Amino acid sequence: MPDYEILDCATLAERWKVPESWVRDQVRSRVTDPIPHVQFGRYVRFEWQHPDLMEWFERRRTHYRKNGR
Repeated sequence: MPDYEILDCATLAERWKVPESWVRDQVRSRVTDPIPHVQFGRYVRFEWQHPDLMEWFERRRTHYRKNGR
């Protein structure tokens, strides 16, 4: 099993340059497609570079074409 770096909400937010509150909102059960995470009671952790996390990120990527086409 690969070893992934384990991040908390604050660290993930820092790496993605978003507010920590946004990350916390994105793991709540009411979100349609929550960020993949591991929960230990009230503690939420993320596996940095895990394929599930990277796929979630890619689903949010805005694709654009050169020259507006």
